[in-house]
Amino acid sequence: MDTSSPAAFVNGALLRRYIGQKVRAVIQVIRSDIGSVIGKSTDDQQIVVKGSPNPPLTTYIEVIGIAETENTIRAEVWTNFGDSFDVQNYNELCKLANDRREVMTELQMEVEVEETNSSSQESLLKPTPKPQVMYRCKKCRRIVAIEENIVPHEPGKGEECFAWKKRSGNSEQVQCSSIFVEPMKWMQTIHDGLVEEKLLCFGCNGRLGYFNWAGMQCSCGAWVNPAFQLNKSRIDECKSEPNSNLNMETG
Repeated sequence: MDTSSPAAFVNGALLRRYIGQKVRAVIQVIRSDIGSVIGKSTDDQQIVVKGSPNPPLTTYIEVIGIAETENTIRAEVWTNFGDSFDVQNYNELCKLANDRREVMTELQMEVEVEETNSSSQESLLKPTPKPQVMYRCKKCRRIVAIEENIVPHEPGKGEECFAWKKRSGNSEQVQCSSIFVEPMKWMQTIHDGLVEEKLLCFGCNGRLGYFNWAGMQCSCGAWVNPAFQLNKSRIDECKSEPNSNLNMETG
C-alpha cells in the first residue's frame, strides 16, 4: 500500500486508479452515518467516506485518505469547504492534474542536462528543441514551475473590477503582477488540508505566493478559481538550454 507520496486529486471516475494509495477529493455531503459519510463527488458519482469527522459538517468537504475501493475512501483528514463550491472547476483540476501524472516522470525540480557523444548524421538531422520557459525562485534559484504549468486567464478590466476600497485610483488597465500555475508536489501547504495559505519555496522556505481553493483576484482584475499564485517579484523567468530535460509533476 503506497501512502507515502502526496495525495492525488481525484473525482469519482479517477478514484479507481488509486486503490491502495493516498487521494484527496471534494465531496458534497448527502448524509452522515455512524462511522461514514455518504456523498457525491465533483463528477456526480456516489462516494462513501469511512471515518468519524468532527461535527458539524458543511455541504462540501475535502477528504484526504486511502482509496479502499473504486467508490470508498478511508479518510485521515477532514476539511469543511463551506456550503457553496465551484465543483466544475475542481473537477477540471482533477482531470488536469491526472493528465500531467500520466505524461510526467517522478518529480525532479532541477534541470538534468544530458550530454551525448553521438555525432551520427541521424542526430545532426534532428530539429533543435525549442527552449523551455521556466521560473526560478529569486532567492535560491530553484525551479518552481515551467511553461507547461501555467494556468492562463483572460486579463481583467483593471480598477473597475475591484471593490472601491481596493482601488488605487489608477484608471489604466493594470498588468498582471503574478502568474497562476497548477498545484505541484513542492507546494507542501496544499497537502496539509488547508483551504488557503502561503506558498513557500521548497528550497529556501521563502514566500513565493499564495493559494486559495475558493479563488482570488489577479492584479489585472480577473478572478482565478482555484488559484495557485506566484508573485513575479519573487521569481525569475528564464529559458532552458535546448538540450535540457525538465521534468515537473503536479501535486
